[in-house]
Amino acid sequence: MAGDIKDAADSKAADKTKLDTRLSGQPRQGHQPSTEKNIAGQETGELTDASATNESTGFRSDFKQATGKIKDMATLMFADADPPSDPQNMIKDEKFNEDLNTLTSLHSFLIREATSLPENFKLGRLNRLKAAGPGQKGRAPDQGEWEALEEKTQVLFAHLSDADRKSYLASQMPNFLPRLAVWLVVVSIGSMILSVFMAEVTLLSKGLDGALMVLFFLLWLMSLGAIGSAAFIGFNAIAVTSDITFDISDSRLIVQRIVLGALFALFFTLPFGFHEFLAFVKSLSAAALNKTTVPTKSEVAFTNQSMLLIMPFVLGYSTSLVILILNRIISSASTLFGAHETPAKAKARSKSA
Repeated sequence: MAGDIKDAADSKAADKTKLDTRLSGQPRQGHQPSTEKNIAGQETGELTDASATNESTGFRSDFKQATGKIKDMATLMFADADPPSDPQNMIKDEKFNEDLNTLTSLHSFLIREATSLPENFKLGRLNRLKAAGPGQKGRAPDQGEWEALEEKTQVLFAHLSDADRKSYLASQMPNFLPRLAVWLVVVSIGSMILSVFMAEVTLLSKGLDGALMVLFFLLWLMSLGAIGSAAFIGFNAIAVTSDITFDISDSRLIVQRIVLGALFALFFTLPFGFHEFLAFVKSLSAAALNKTTVPTKSEVAFTNQSMLLIMPFVLGYSTSLVILILNRIISSASTLFGAHETPAKAKARSKSA
C-alpha cells in the first residue's frame, strides 16, 4: 500500500517536471505582443529617422539651388559694374590726378564739340590710370607718365580757339556756386521776413528786437552783395554760350541758368511788384464776380498788373537778353566814369562782331 502511494507520487512529480520543461521551452503568451510592439516601434523609428534625413537633404538641396539662382541674378544685375581696378593703374598723387582729370575733361569736351583733334593724338595708357580712393592701394606716377600728361595737356590747350577756351572754362565752373547762390537767397529772404515780423511783434524786448533787426539787415545786405558776385560769375559763364548753341547736356550750365533766372526775377521784380501782386489777387477774385463786358478802370489796372507779373517769367526766359542789357549798362557807366576797355577786350569784341 505504501509502495503504491510512493509510486503515484513519483509519477506525479515526473509529470510535473515534464510539464515545466515544456513550458520553459516555449515563450509565454503574455510577453509575445510586447515583443512585436518593440519590433514595430524600432521599424517606425528607423523610418522616421530616414524621412527626417531625406527632408534635411532635400532642404539643403533646395537652399543650394536658391542660393545659386540668387548669385546668377546678382551676376546679371551687376554685369556692367566696373571690375576691381588693377593696383598698378591706381595713382595716389593729388596733383597728378587733378591734371589728369583736366586732360580727360578737355579731351571729352573737344570730342563733344566735334572739334578735330591733332593728328595721331591719343591718350593711350593715360586712359587706364585712375585716382586711388580712400583705403585703396595705389602707386606714385612715374616720370614717363608725368611727361606724357604735360605734353598732351599742352597740345590740347594750344589746339583750342578763344571761343572754345572760354566755353571749356565756363563748363568747369565749380558745382557749389549754384547751391551757394540758392542758400544766399534763402538767407536774404529769411532775414527780410524776420525783420518785418519783429517790426510788428515784440518778441524779447524793444532793445533786443532792435539789435536783432539790425543784425538781420546786415545779413540781408551781405547776402545781396554775395548774390551779386555769384551772379557776375554766372554772367560770364552763360554769356559765353549763345541760346542756339546752349549745351542741354551740361548740368552745370543748366543749373546756373535756372539760378540766374530766379535771381533776376526776384531782385528786379521785388522792389515794386509785391503791392501789384496783392492788388492782382484781389482784382482776380473781383473780376470773377464782375459780369459786365465793358472794361472798367479796375479791369485796365488788372491787365497792367498781369503784364507786370509776367515779368519774372520773361526775365527767366530771356536770361541772355538781360545779361546783354546789364553788360551794356555797365559798359556805358564805365565809359561815363572814364574806364576804358583794354585792347585785348576790344579786339575780342571786334572779332565776335
